[in-house]
Amino acid sequence: MNSISKFSYFILALVLLYSCYTKQDLMTKDQIATQSADIIYHNGNILTMNDTQKIVEAVAISQGKIVAAGSLSDIKKLSSENTAYEDLNGHTMLPGFIDAHSHFTLGMKMIAQANLNSPPVDSIRDISDVINRLKEHQQKFQIPTGKWILGWGYDPDQLSERRHPNITELSEAFPDHPVFMIHTSFHMGVGNARALEIIGINEHTPDPPGGMIVKDFSTGLPTGLLQESAMYMMIGSMPQATPTQTATLLQLTQSYYAKHGVTTAQDGLTDSQSYEYLKAAAAQGELYIDIQALGSYREADYFLPLDDFNKDINGLRLAGMKITTDGSPQGKTAYFKNSYLTKVPGCSAQCKGFPMVKMEELESLMNECYQKEIQLYVHCNGDASIDMLLAAHDKVTTELSISSDIQRTVVIHSQFVRPDQLKKYKAYEFVPSFFTNHAFFWGDVHTINLGKERANFLSPMRSAIDMGITATNHTDYNVTPIDQMFLLWTSVMRQSRVDHIMGESERITPYEGLKALTIHSAYQHHIDDIKGSIEVGKLADFVILDADPLTVDPMDIKDINITMTIKEGKEIYRAL
Repeated sequence: MNSISKFSYFILALVLLYSCYTKQDLMTKDQIATQSADIIYHNGNILTMNDTQKIVEAVAISQGKIVAAGSLSDIKKLSSENTAYEDLNGHTMLPGFIDAHSHFTLGMKMIAQANLNSPPVDSIRDISDVINRLKEHQQKFQIPTGKWILGWGYDPDQLSERRHPNITELSEAFPDHPVFMIHTSFHMGVGNARALEIIGINEHTPDPPGGMIVKDFSTGLPTGLLQESAMYMMIGSMPQATPTQTATLLQLTQSYYAKHGVTTAQDGLTDSQSYEYLKAAAAQGELYIDIQALGSYREADYFLPLDDFNKDINGLRLAGMKITTDGSPQGKTAYFKNSYLTKVPGCSAQCKGFPMVKMEELESLMNECYQKEIQLYVHCNGDASIDMLLAAHDKVTTELSISSDIQRTVVIHSQFVRPDQLKKYKAYEFVPSFFTNHAFFWGDVHTINLGKERANFLSPMRSAIDMGITATNHTDYNVTPIDQMFLLWTSVMRQSRVDHIMGESERITPYEGLKALTIHSAYQHHIDDIKGSIEVGKLADFVILDADPLTVDPMDIKDINITMTIKEGKEIYRAL
């Protein structure tokens, strides 16, 4: 991998200036009542996300914990000559955002690759733009002949050609470099001839389990498109960052999360190498936001014997195991009971997507995790994959006596869950982590590919909440930006790119949307005893906004800015 640009190092220096933070010993609850406040926050709109006391005038913290929340007159009693007063200047303070699902270490890697996103994330509009951006990346980093050129985030549905780039186009543009670019879903990608040659893919190569090497129906030759597990044949051959580069990427990625008010991030499919790196970084005090890591089911033999689950390692916590049962709905690899309505690459009839795991593998992993009380996070987009999960759960739990609260299985995305499946979520105390950004980014695409009925029920947060289900919401970064205010807006408005409302009856209130990003996300991760709301004894993790999401025009929620992010009483981001 090539060196990070000087500009990135300059940005890093600025970030570190505002992010000087080291972990500290925190008070026990028994000590809280005797402590005077280090800082008192006041003169703002403080939303606690605690339903019994939703708004307070002031908050006092000491040694990284909240020691009081209530009226300013009462809070002042905790002040001493050393107490600092932080004037919020009318801004809104919330508990720090807890990321329900993203890919932290993947985000680190993407910083050093070519950004191929279409508006509003970036500016790519057609295949020529894709090729030009890859050429700019090669020239900017002076990638020599024979070395890899990598890109991420291209979206065929937003390109004027409405298709994937192909092996011929990439090979003509880059005859001397291996090139691979990852689809916006991160469930597939396209390589040129040099790239496929390096990993040994040709017209005779069989599809790997849970994946597809897409081939031209007329010639039988690879088109360059590798779906699901086939993509990992390519990723394993890609270059890795040096230790120095990785350390820089870690700081840059933390700063990106902190800029958007996230004090606890998730690494949603952690491989063993990344986990070992994060452990070493945490031991060296290099984490200034907390990270919830999910061990990859592909390396279950490495993760399951570990004694690290649910232990805080200086800001890093191995929170559970992640299983991916299917693919991407916009990429048409998500697994459905009924077929897609449009042409699917590599499929000629009854195109319903496909599962990425066999039923016996899912049952085996679930059985072992449930017995060891390791929390399961299961990626399910299509309703057929959710059927698989529910059936596996039914089978495994008939053989085991398990407390549902210990279990608290999280169904990541639950994008096209059916109403009957939601009822089972409630009965099993599953936590759906929805992805309402799909309403904006791909709502119009889903309407074409799946029909109105299925498309309008995507991420049905209203239905889930009305059933009494604890639900969260996420960005799935890098799939969409980590921007929590935009995520909140999509849950409230459910508006598509072309201003269609994707299921008006599934809209939720701003307060419900904020709970999904704070206290409910803490509940999802089993950390609601120390995070997710502004209550005495919890960590002093806060985000400060320049407007109140509960009172602004709902259309303006996406334009609210983060002015400050605070982790355990220490400022880790301040808007310049």
